[in-house]
Amino acid sequence: MSTWNRLMVIVWATLAVALVACGSGGDAKAPATATAAAKAPAAATAAATPTATPFPAGSSMATIVQKGKLVIGVKYDVPLFGLLDPVTKKVDGFDVAIGKEIAKGLGLREDQIEFVEAITANRIPFLQEDKADLVISTMTINADRKTQIEFSRPYYLAGQSILVKGDNATIKTVADLNGKKVCSVQGSTSEKNVVEKAPQVQLTSFTTYSTCVSAMKDGRVEAVTTDDIILAGFAGVDKTLKLVGGTFTTEPYGIGIKKGKTDLAAFATGVLNSMMTDGRWDKLYAQYPGQAPGLAPAAEARAKVPATP
Repeated sequence: MSTWNRLMVIVWATLAVALVACGSGGDAKAPATATAAAKAPAAATAAATPTATPFPAGSSMATIVQKGKLVIGVKYDVPLFGLLDPVTKKVDGFDVAIGKEIAKGLGLREDQIEFVEAITANRIPFLQEDKADLVISTMTINADRKTQIEFSRPYYLAGQSILVKGDNATIKTVADLNGKKVCSVQGSTSEKNVVEKAPQVQLTSFTTYSTCVSAMKDGRVEAVTTDDIILAGFAGVDKTLKLVGGTFTTEPYGIGIKKGKTDLAAFATGVLNSMMTDGRWDKLYAQYPGQAPGLAPAAEARAKVPATP
């Protein structure tokens, strides 16, 4: 079964859960945590253990290594970036894979990573309250967020777009969202962007993207707006949906880190720089976001990613 077909199975299972939850008027809820620990033999796990890297005493990296666990906040409902398998209870995607590379750089094994669900609204609080060491959760780097947390260099460049049903002929551009019922996610840059571009939009916000898509499918809203790659993931597994209007923003994704931990931000940036040059980024892009129909080849997509936050 191909990567894309596996995603289809997982997304449909996830959306089924969301639809049941929406029937009672609430947001879909995923389990609070999921670990990346595999049930592999101990010998195999030990063999895969990366070589530990020494860090200065008292540094953020040394503290994590001494703790023996790296806690990473990721999305659970975003195809290609962070999606929870309802059967295995494991989360996978581009953001998850990048988190694993950061852990390797720290000298940690995969069973020393704990992935926790970081929805848009709680990503920054999770860092501020030390509930996560890193947040890798389709998070756009912007001026306001940079006053609250540290960021690594960008690792992906997205742009906000619009998702509608395939038979929708009235919404073709962002201006067409004026007067329409549109869904986005609470606490996202997408909420602010769409109001700026279409001031008369009737905005509905939920905590997860899958709930927004479910609301559109059952007629509560007419469109969903957020980053193009997120919407492409849903459209790729549901041929009754389509993207329209192109992109009307630029959204550089970065790894979020608690304010003041500049050493950890620099370390994460160093790992990302290496990934950009040694082929690992291209490989992961091809495995995850590159699976979405119509996306640029890895080299072209990588060239568009800015080098600084």
